[in-house]
This record gives sequence, C-alpha cells and structure tokens, in this order.
Amino acid sequence: MPATIDLVSVRVIELSVVGFRVEHSDRFPGNLERREIKLNWNSQTMQFACSVVRSTMHQLARRAGEKSIYHSGIRIEEPIGDSELILRDFIASRIIRALEEQKANARGIPPLSRYTYQVGKSNRYRRCEFIDGMWRKTETNRPEQPTAGFTISAEVDPIQIDLLCRTYQVTNEPGRKLTQILAELSIRKEEGTPTRRYVP
Repeated sequence: MPATIDLVSVRVIELSVVGFRVEHSDRFPGNLERREIKLNWNSQTMQFACSVVRSTMHQLARRAGEKSIYHSGIRIEEPIGDSELILRDFIASRIIRALEEQKANARGIPPLSRYTYQVGKSNRYRRCEFIDGMWRKTETNRPEQPTAGFTISAEVDPIQIDLLCRTYQVTNEPGRKLTQILAELSIRKEEGTPTRRYVP
C-alpha cells in the first residue's frame, strides 16, 4: 500500500493497530521525533502522528543510479480524525476476506476468474542454495532447481523469497520438495489454471 511519511514516498508492507513496517528508498529528513504518515484506502484517508522506532538497510544498491532499499518500523503515536476507525475497518476487511477464501477452498469452490499473479515472464531467476546451514543467493539465467534449496523468478518480492527460505529451512524433506515445486511453478511461462491465492 503506497503512503507518505513527511512527504517521503514509502510502501506499507505490514500494518497493525499500533504501527507499520514500511519500505522506502529515500531517507527521512532531519531527526524529528514526531512525524506524520498518510495513506488511503477505499477512498478514505488515514493520517497518524507517528515516530520511527528503527530503520535498517534491506537491499544495497547494486549499480550507479540505483537506490538502496530501507525497511523502517513506524509506531503510531496519535490518530488524526477518524483514522483509527478506518484502520480497524481495513484490517477487519482483510481478515474477513482471507477467511472467506479459506472457506471457499475447503468447499472446493473454484475462483470465478484468473487472478493469480503470474511472475515467471522473464529469463531472470534467483538461485537460493542452502549449504552448511547458510543461504547463498545468486542471480542467474538458468531455471534449474538446485539439490538443496530452490530457484525462483527474480521478479518475486525479496520478502516473499526470505519467507520461502525460512519455510524451507524449518520443514522436513517432503516440505522442502513442495517448496521446490512451488518455486518451479513460479517460473513456468505458460498461464496457470485459476487458483485461489490471497495473502492478507
């Protein structure tokens, strides 16, 4: 969800009633204790007085002209207007939608249309190999799956790749094989069949 913090463009990647985790490429100006975050949902504007509780570099720029990516934790200090109510309604709508999707899946009801995101459209891949308890991630133009780990489209969000790595690391052998199958499906060129896949 796009948002701004003191006019700096950010992307909200996690939220709750107490704060946000945001991704951004520009540093926040100055060293202010109080800031203001602004975001829109369903034609409604949410504004909160907030503070930055942590900020870390998530991805270093790889070439000239490219910006590094930062992740920052934002704590809500005070809602402005009806923003807290709007935020709670937003969270409730996501939870209800996720539950409805789960119930439809359990009943075997197919989706009405194809709305999964097809990621495997380029020839860029990310090879994630789990070697001696450590992850080695490299970009490649070869789609083959490694013996330990997986290869996935380079277009997949790094956050989702980290989640796959953690899942692969803690699961058993059948679970690891399933992770590889999911990664392989993400880089196939042909359109898939309609699939329910909703991440709240």
